[in-house]
Amino acid sequence: MGLFANIKAIFNFGKEIKRIVAEEKEREKRFLAMSSEELSALSDDELLGAVVARAERKVESFDEIEEGLKSLNESELVCYTLNWFETEVNNGGLCQFFVNSSSCVAPYVIECMEKVGADQHKRLFDDFVSDNGIDLNDLSFFKISKVNEFEKKLNSYPFEKYDEGFYDMEPLETYLKRYARAHCADF
Repeated sequence: MGLFANIKAIFNFGKEIKRIVAEEKEREKRFLAMSSEELSALSDDELLGAVVARAERKVESFDEIEEGLKSLNESELVCYTLNWFETEVNNGGLCQFFVNSSSCVAPYVIECMEKVGADQHKRLFDDFVSDNGIDLNDLSFFKISKVNEFEKKLNSYPFEKYDEGFYDMEPLETYLKRYARAHCADF
């Protein structure tokens, strides 16, 4: 492939990314404007996307994320927390969840897993936290200022074992979809 072909491929990739982002913004805009009745008519995938988008928008309307979390009702908090948790673990493992800003929802994870009926997930997470003496209300140990510090944190605990167990289970998304459907009126 020549230089011109490479440049053209990069340009086309950029256009595709812009198109996807624009579609996602339109989808989110539509979700935010829906009534409870309209939400209940969505497919399970779309419903979960809608309730998470609505909760995210609510949290983002506050200057401090902790204030935003307090503004969520129980159902919104469950979907927001577990969606963020699952996304982080799927993208980089439990250590990534603890290191990133997503850790602000860590104190809610166990309770939220219980509410959606994800008992195996709850047991795995609770055992990991208990066995390793991790205080979910104080994750300051995991704060890093440089990317190269991540590996040190990753090697501090048996994250690989947790991640393998997590990936072998039914996705949390499955539980979240059922939960969102059962609590549709709360959104």
